[in-house]
Amino acid sequence: MCDTTYSFGQRGNHFFQCPSRTDYTRLPPKLADLLKSNLVKRVHHVTLGYENSFLMTWSDHNGHDHIDSQGLPADLTEFIYARDQGQLSRSVSKIRLTLGPYNASFFVTDGSAYLWMNLPPALLAALQQRIRKANWLDRPRIVALGADSSFLLITEKHTAVWDLDQYIVLTNMLEFSRTQKRGIEEIKNVELHPYRYQCFVAESWNGTLLHGNLPPHELAGVEAVRKAVLEEAQVRLRRSSDKEKRKAVERPKRPELREQTGLKKEWSERKQEFTAKKNGLKLSLSLSISAKGLGLGLR
Repeated sequence: MCDTTYSFGQRGNHFFQCPSRTDYTRLPPKLADLLKSNLVKRVHHVTLGYENSFLMTWSDHNGHDHIDSQGLPADLTEFIYARDQGQLSRSVSKIRLTLGPYNASFFVTDGSAYLWMNLPPALLAALQQRIRKANWLDRPRIVALGADSSFLLITEKHTAVWDLDQYIVLTNMLEFSRTQKRGIEEIKNVELHPYRYQCFVAESWNGTLLHGNLPPHELAGVEAVRKAVLEEAQVRLRRSSDKEKRKAVERPKRPELREQTGLKKEWSERKQEFTAKKNGLKLSLSLSISAKGLGLGLR
């Protein structure tokens, strides 16, 4: 399954993708031809840049990963295409790249190796503060570069650092998220338009997709993806809920639980209490029976 991807280029082009929907316009000819070919089975990631520059990682019908690019900075190209004993060194499907205005700055990672250049000073300082003795104390989870020196950093421990004077709506969203329980944690993806003030796309894990100041010709595309992202999130939530319900119903029937512990049953009204002692650990399970079905609690 592909990841969600949102990217804006300098020439009014964009690429939006979720597992069930892809929308793009005005792509560089080389990239457009590749997407129209029968070579590509799955697109892992796309980043659009200045003029006709781009990066696309993808897999073919035999499951082999590939990298295609054009017009990227030399240091970035060297990092992406690095080889070890003839094989690509990077985990191709995990490569994520954000380009600043005119490709003058960038941040790229494949989840284990990182490279950046000409980052805004506040972003560079925030990254350096999270490195000690060449090891990450808190890895970047989202890095987005926008117009001028705008940026957003969200770490794996859900710390958010930003300078978004040119993206007021997004700033307000982040400030609100900070006040909510798991607010920053719920942010799944953010893309800043490096060539258009106030333009962004932000996605949450619950399927909410927010956007601001998109060019008129891109509104239909982002709306189509927004609906698909919400439907996919709802399906995931239903599957997760059904899985948890099945676990709750099936857990008392597990034979290994009955075999490994001596159970003492005590009935009180319509509630069963199970108490087990093993190696000094006390495990208490309660099973409630009601008109709505079974309810299992673990204490």
